Amino acid sequence: MNYQKTMSDEKLIRFYLNGDTNAIATLVELYKDRVYRYIYAILQNRHAAEEVFQEVFICLINEMIAGKAEEEGNFLKWATRIAQQLCIEYRKKNGHVVLINTPSDKIEPPLFTAVPSANYHESHGKIKGMIDMLPDTQREVMLLNHYAGLSFAEVAETMHCSLSMALDCMKLALNNLCKMMEEKEMVLN
Repeated sequence: MNYQKTMSDEKLIRFYLNGDTNAIATLVELYKDRVYRYIYAILQNRHAAEEVFQEVFICLINEMIAGKAEEEGNFLKWATRIAQQLCIEYRKKNGHVVLINTPSDKIEPPLFTAVPSANYHESHGKIKGMIDMLPDTQREVMLLNHYAGLSFAEVAETMHCSLSMALDCMKLALNNLCKMMEEKEMVLN
């Protein structure tokens, strides 16, 4: 059975738990791009992002089978929270403290079909480098909102902070990015 994208996450989870594997395929299809973009934005390495991405959905399935799905209302928030934890574990396990881009890491993530211009890649790389220089909380808010596509309410819940704190962190992050752009006299193409 093919499910409509308008069906709630909770219903799809229930169908999956009742033995319908198409329901989990629908959930993966709905959220794979945003979850992958979020992971890739943190790890900046295609191979590592693909590895963690697979682990996220394995963890989600295991938690659903263990009966933890009802606690989570929004599948994307749940997936992003697990992705966040797995990225932290991956970076600790592999001794990554500073993210360094190598030429092979600049390959566009595999889940996207549009091919942006070379100027886009250059500007995006510069901005991503500046985002990486932000303080941890500011960077995290920006990644969750921009790359994972979470609303500020979802960001606040994921980060275990108030909505106003999440909004303040984003405002500070944007101000800091503007200052860095002015210092580097950077113009986006």
